[in-house]
Amino acid sequence: MVRADGSVERLTAGGPVLGVLPDSVYEQGQVNLGTGDRLVLFTDGITEAHCQDPSADEDFGEDRLLELTREHRSCSAPALQARLSEAVAAYTGGRFHDDATLMVVAAE
Repeated sequence: MVRADGSVERLTAGGPVLGVLPDSVYEQGQVNLGTGDRLVLFTDGITEAHCQDPSADEDFGEDRLLELTREHRSCSAPALQARLSEAVAAYTGGRFHDDATLMVVAAE
C-alpha cells in the first residue's frame, strides 16, 4: 500500500494462495485507507515477469512496481492499474510467462 504522502506499508497478514489448499488457515488483518492512498494487489506473474532482453536476466521486481506506484500515486485506480500494466508489458515485450494479475484500490 502506498499512502498519499508516498510512504509504504506492506500488508503481511494472509496465507497461501486462496483456493489452492483446501485446509489452509488464513490470518486476518485490518488497514485503514485514507484519501489518496493506493492499495496494489498482484500475482507473482507481475513481479517475476522477465525482461524482453535475454541478456538482462532480470525480473520486473517488487522494487520497480513500488517505485512506479509511488510515482503515479495521484492517478485514479483505473489509470494507475493501466500505467503499471503498460510498464510490465513494455518490460516484457508483451510476453508473459505466468499469470499476471494486478488490481488497484484507491481511496478518494
